[in-house]
Parts: sequence; structure tokens; C-alpha cells
Amino acid sequence: MEKPIEAISPEAMTRLESYDWPGNVRELENTLERAVALESGREISLRVLPNRVRGLCRRLAIGVSPGQDGEFPAEGIDFEKEIAEAERRYLQRSLEKSSGVRTRAAELLKISYRSFRHYAKKHNI
Repeated sequence: MEKPIEAISPEAMTRLESYDWPGNVRELENTLERAVALESGREISLRVLPNRVRGLCRRLAIGVSPGQDGEFPAEGIDFEKEIAEAERRYLQRSLEKSSGVRTRAAELLKISYRSFRHYAKKHNI
């Protein structure tokens, strides 16, 4: 693609190395091609990797079935309760990361400030 990509950020490399790659080399190749196409800097960053590689889907799965490494429990789950708990955790963590600045927390979650206020009210945060 003739882009001046010189490196992969340490965070992105960690996620690339820890991902299972069910599609093997072809999936890795496609992911890196996509990252190069989307990257505007000289280093492939975490933000240009797909959610599945960045671990967003896995983090939600781990939250749904703690201690089972993302496997679905045989007895099932209370879906609405688990999703509400995940929402609350992400709201709290974004507020911690933003030192309590709600507009920044909304930006970290990639939602509008209005949506952030809605979820914060819903979870009494």
C-alpha cells in the first residue's frame, strides 16, 4: 500500500499475539492489511484493529461468565442482568480513566454525552 508504516505499537502487538486466530494466517494477513489501510500514522495502533482482536468481545464474554475464560455456562445466564453489569463496569471504568470528567468518559466509550447521561442515570452513577 506504500504507506510509511514503521512499527506496531506495543499494545497492538500484545493483542495480536494473544488473539487465537481461528482463520490462521489468512485472517492475520487480512487483519494487518486492514490495519495498514486504516492507520494514518507511522505505527499500527490498537484503535485500527477489529474489536475481536482488541478483545472487546472477549471482555464482555468474560464478564458474562466469570472464571470460565469466556465459555458459555451450561446452566445459562441471566442475560439482562449480565449486560446491565457490563454496562455499569464500563461506565465506572471510563469515569476512573477520565478522572470523573463525563464528556471524556463518553468519548472513551465512543458514545454521545447524551447516551452517557442516559446510561449513568439508568445505573445511578
